[in-house]
Amino acid sequence: MVTGHIAVAFAARARWRRAELFALVVASLVPDLADFVLPQGDQCRTTCELYTHAFPAVLVLAAAMAGIAWGVWHRRITTYLCGALVVVHVLCDTLTGYKKFWVGGPDMGLSLYNHQGADLALEASMVVAAWVLLRRTPNAPRWGTHPLTLVVLLLVQASFDAIHRWPTLLRH
Repeated sequence: MVTGHIAVAFAARARWRRAELFALVVASLVPDLADFVLPQGDQCRTTCELYTHAFPAVLVLAAAMAGIAWGVWHRRITTYLCGALVVVHVLCDTLTGYKKFWVGGPDMGLSLYNHQGADLALEASMVVAAWVLLRRTPNAPRWGTHPLTLVVLLLVQASFDAIHRWPTLLRH
């Protein structure tokens, strides 16, 4: 999942208005951001997701993100939601990915990345619905409710699905 994680953050902010949207967006992406920090290429790509997307590692990331959120914003709701969104990230990945979600466990997930049209439809609908919810919320951050934000998120998702599709097209 790419923009679907941000959609979950937008929906959480629409529900809990005192939460800091920027913190929620970052928290919703923490496991993927942690992936970028780890070594790339043959050194790690096949097993690094166990350090960022599998239990119990995701609980460590959730606690770390919650601690950072508390240190920066001092809002309980932002802290709780940041920790929860890190865990929800992994749950959302069961829709689009196919990987191990705990050490020694089987590969799991619906693997929507292999069906780019379905992935685009799911994530785009999540983004649009969450953006509309956030836009209807009083005192929502302008950067989150600006129409350009929606356009950029949809373009990012469409680009991801198009780029992810190229290797499949080249094999045929």
